[in-house]
Amino acid sequence: MIQTAAVDEILDVSDPYDGYTRGVPASTFVPVVLASMGVHAVLHGLEQAGPKFGATHHKVLQAAGINVNLTPAEALAQLERIGWTYLDQRQFAPRLHDLIPIRQRMIKRQVLTTVETMLGPIRGRVKTHCMGGYVHKAYPPIYASLARQSGFDSAMFVRGVEGGVIPSLQQSGKLFYYYSKGEEQQRDLDPKDFGLQAEVRAVPLPGDLPAAPMIGDEIATTVDSDALAARAAAMGIAALGGETGLMYDSSGILRLDLSGAFGPLRFDTGGRCCGTCNAEQR
Repeated sequence: MIQTAAVDEILDVSDPYDGYTRGVPASTFVPVVLASMGVHAVLHGLEQAGPKFGATHHKVLQAAGINVNLTPAEALAQLERIGWTYLDQRQFAPRLHDLIPIRQRMIKRQVLTTVETMLGPIRGRVKTHCMGGYVHKAYPPIYASLARQSGFDSAMFVRGVEGGVIPSLQQSGKLFYYYSKGEEQQRDLDPKDFGLQAEVRAVPLPGDLPAAPMIGDEIATTVDSDALAARAAAMGIAALGGETGLMYDSSGILRLDLSGAFGPLRFDTGGRCCGTCNAEQR
């Protein structure tokens, strides 16, 4: 189910659905930061998926006390009210979600792992923009083609940590983007340009997390994803409250990159701030 919001422009955060395993995920909080800039943002995902079985946005938000089971109508209303929302695949594409058990038995990465992040369940009434990530160098043209086919007016793809939207805090990377469904362009993204210089690529895994339980014959994570999600929730809420550190830098680096005329996506925030720079739903 794809809905149109009573909002001119929306940014769709197309992060991996199978979660994070090598560091503490920060991208869960990017929509909240964007909403504080006046950018309406949509995050979507599901509770658990292979091949990584990592800490997903569903798990992090749930650990933060956020309702992750909003119906499409409820998610739309929240977006219009506070500027950001999360919509679970179980709610907006239940038949696709019903394939999760067989996908987990397949173990290996499937084409759905790539395609499902581009569904864009909530669209703007004028324009909808896509923010995604990639790891392998061959992927940006593929993602850009999928984004055009899905109807995104503009899109940007960051060479991000674990294929997500947060770039490395330690080294420069590439960002690919297009305007008005045109051809891809490229630019460098260097954390030093934003005054950031870290010794690590991302927020490292805490050493006291419990080991992961076995989900099948193979599992891509060594730490318990629920425990990791709970730690990410606590650190994310602290960062949104102003606590500086790697989590603060990670959740805010894209805000720095997008702040000038909304950077590579070029849409007008109108100078509005919707005052949602916290992790609570009102």
